[in-house]
Amino acid sequence: MTERDIKNKNFVFIGGSEGMGRAAALALAKRGASVLIVSRGKEAGNAAVAQAKSAGATSADFLAADLSTIAGISAAAEGIKAWQSDIHGLMHTAMSAFNKRIVTEDGLDFAFALQYFARAALNRLLIDNLAASGDGRVVQVAGNVSEGMAGVDLNDLQFERRKWSFFKSILGTHHLGFLHIQEATKRWADLPVSLSACCVESVKTKAMQDPAMPFIMRLMGRFGTSPELAARNAVTVLTAADPAVLKGAIVRKSKEYKPEKLQLDAADAAKLWDITTEIGKNRGMVLS
Repeated sequence: MTERDIKNKNFVFIGGSEGMGRAAALALAKRGASVLIVSRGKEAGNAAVAQAKSAGATSADFLAADLSTIAGISAAAEGIKAWQSDIHGLMHTAMSAFNKRIVTEDGLDFAFALQYFARAALNRLLIDNLAASGDGRVVQVAGNVSEGMAGVDLNDLQFERRKWSFFKSILGTHHLGFLHIQEATKRWADLPVSLSACCVESVKTKAMQDPAMPFIMRLMGRFGTSPELAARNAVTVLTAADPAVLKGAIVRKSKEYKPEKLQLDAADAAKLWDITTEIGKNRGMVLS
């Protein structure tokens, strides 16, 4: 597949110190890109930066961030803007191990905060920087979760009325991410920015094999594919020459690069956008 020239172009990898994020960052580093690794772990982040430099990155830097909090998300956005004004690519893979309900300091369900809200908020906070590049790409790594499997209730996203479960919490964030991509694509139709989702199956990552993960997740991670193989479609999204098919697209199979348009309920997508705006507003974050 024909690729765009990404030498000296700027790419941000949220959760890029480990797993698929690191694999993708190194793939782009080999092509001469400038990369920013954003994650919580300083040691792993600095190690990824060193690997990116060795791989051939024009430059590589690390930004420490706690993306489970509103303050941490805001700080990450400001840090990314300070790194470079033009962002050519933004990849989201950040996740964390847990096996019980956690409510963040902002009163949000932990998985919702980290794996949905942080992604949606960063996309919206960085939209001007993505557009300024002339061809900004956003790729969110997710599972191929159907609406029925996700079981999302837009009126109870924080499990204040529903009974919480690990899989309801996690799977719901994937569907919410798809709704966000669809609505953002509609609202930003006139901007040179493409948002896509790349689905993966089980991947052998540090987070998936963490003792804090439920046993079934650790088992899936043990027999999962490598981060390098799992990241291939995301790398293609970031490097493909033609962005036309990437706007509001989902690549459902990790072993096949076949982007297709998301076609979810438009009213749900618009409602989630407004809910996200309100969550930020109530906690001091203004989202465009």
